[in-house]
Amino acid sequence: MLKRAISSKQIKYNHHDAKTSVLEAVIARGDRRVAGLIYEAFKLGCTFDSWSEHFDGEKWNEAARLSNVDFAFYANRRREYDEVFPWDHIDIGVTKNFLIRESKKAHEAVTTPQCREKCSGCGASKFNKGVCYEN
Repeated sequence: MLKRAISSKQIKYNHHDAKTSVLEAVIARGDRRVAGLIYEAFKLGCTFDSWSEHFDGEKWNEAARLSNVDFAFYANRRREYDEVFPWDHIDIGVTKNFLIRESKKAHEAVTTPQCREKCSGCGASKFNKGVCYEN
């Protein structure tokens, strides 16, 4: 429906099927247990799965069964803001408090100005001598 609605030739629309999106969510939101899923999938022959012609959802389902990983647990459940995420120990500059504020704003359909317009206080400026954005 979305693809049909785009009439501008300046807009390029890329997509893939829902099974691939679920797997991406599992890997992106997963913890160390997902490493077992990836290893089992590899042993089953999953190697070039980002290419849709090579993606085999049944092999990934089998890998999930073998590694005891529940896709829904990682991809579908609602997470609380105080949950410890697997990447919380990595300092990317952007603070967790900023991400929480952005999440709440997204639920309210409120946008954040671009850094060029106004600094939103994400925390990344610490990597650039206190300057958020340079022209």
